[in-house]
Amino acid sequence: MDKTKLIEQIQINLKDIYHKAIDADALLKQQQQEGNAKFSALFKDSLFKQQHREFLPYVEELASDLVLLQESQDDEHFITQLKIIVAKLEQMHKLLADFKALIR
Repeated sequence: MDKTKLIEQIQINLKDIYHKAIDADALLKQQQQEGNAKFSALFKDSLFKQQHREFLPYVEELASDLVLLQESQDDEHFITQLKIIVAKLEQMHKLLADFKALIR
């Protein structure tokens, strides 16, 4: 698969995650107002650089990673960035699915 197709697939995944993150953050906010959701971060010991209590900051980090991927000048850097962003996307998809199952 060429770089353009890979980037397009990542963009599609990121859009999907973005919409799910908005919904999940609304549910989290509701849970926090009810005195639930007492945690310091969604991810611990992950590839994400910072820890947050909501999903959207993680989506923003993924968007920044996508820019880095698009700006990669050589194949080695592109592959390194690709591995990072794919692993983060997998973590986000899993956490969002787990969260959705937990809230039901």
